[in-house]
Amino acid sequence: VSENFGTGHTRAAEAILRGIRSANAGVDVRLVEIGRVLRPRMNRLLVDSYLGIIRKTPFIWRAFYGWHREKSFPRSLQSFIRYALYTRLAELITLHRPRLVVSTHPFAAFGVARLKEQGWGFKLCTVITDFSAHGSWAHPQTDRYLVPADHVRNQLIRLGADPERIIVTGIPTDPVFWEEEDQAEVRRRLGLRQLPTVLIMGGGLGLGGMEQWVKTMVKWRNHMQILVVTGRNRQLYRSLVSDPMLDHPNIRITGYIQSLSEWMEAADLILTKPGAMTCTEAIAKVKPLLLYGTIPGHEEKNGQFLTRNGLALRLEGEDHLDEILDRFLSNPECFSPIRQAMLEWRRKIHPSRSVEAVLQMIGESPSRLSASGIHVGRR
Repeated sequence: VSENFGTGHTRAAEAILRGIRSANAGVDVRLVEIGRVLRPRMNRLLVDSYLGIIRKTPFIWRAFYGWHREKSFPRSLQSFIRYALYTRLAELITLHRPRLVVSTHPFAAFGVARLKEQGWGFKLCTVITDFSAHGSWAHPQTDRYLVPADHVRNQLIRLGADPERIIVTGIPTDPVFWEEEDQAEVRRRLGLRQLPTVLIMGGGLGLGGMEQWVKTMVKWRNHMQILVVTGRNRQLYRSLVSDPMLDHPNIRITGYIQSLSEWMEAADLILTKPGAMTCTEAIAKVKPLLLYGTIPGHEEKNGQFLTRNGLALRLEGEDHLDEILDRFLSNPECFSPIRQAMLEWRRKIHPSRSVEAVLQMIGESPSRLSASGIHVGRR
């Protein structure tokens, strides 16, 4: 189960679903964005409110995130969210009768946990999809936590989670991002040129001041190829494709795409906000990250983790970007330290670990993963 407050939570759930279906065809697995299915109007209202806050008054979201970072959500807030989104959750559980519920969003997790408190017999696995734990993720009814790194495990322990229930697996990602492909061939397949290439993203919703950075890149259009993925932000897409400055053979603009792994493979650098899923996929592809903007709270923590561990550079402004690109064009190997840090991080995790942990919770053998087609390229 997941929620559609951003796209990364659901993409993590999709990665687990595909991994389970590939590894064990005998397991019946379904993916549900609970609020969108059970309370679509209320869900849309809450999602629109969330997006409005982070766009117009981000300091409010930062304060809200900070208030509850070191402690669980108060019962009153949990009750409000359950009332708003999950009053019919028992019907959904009755319909599917799961042995295990895997949640990739904290709201969904404590909605499900409430049913466990009432005596329902399924197990609950919570998958943390950021590089930092938050009080909203912690709940005593959780049977297993899957976390991206050791420091997140330690944060959960400080929040009161049982250390025996926490496994470090990395953030679940589609195995396709771990496959090594020939960059020149991928570019030919996509109809791209064989030029130094920068991919600009703003997550699945095209957020983070993305338009400003795309227009900043225009001056480089004669020297490199610029790929832009606006995700599901149709307004941003229309604005960019109608801009005559961006009508250039070295600039390609698209909306939401299923073939994101190919676009990442075609790129040499990725310019993005620090969404944990996008950045994990870039690390799997070993593509140096340049971070701009941020959603307050969780993405600020993501950015701090990535830069502290040498996995990304934080852009300080237009002049800084120009300096980096000039250095890159003069010396393409200038990002070797970041690539090396990504390779070292990549060795610590594997796209099958989350799937293995989930299958073990229901007593299924994960041995079939060896035949599931999950392959990690050496790079």
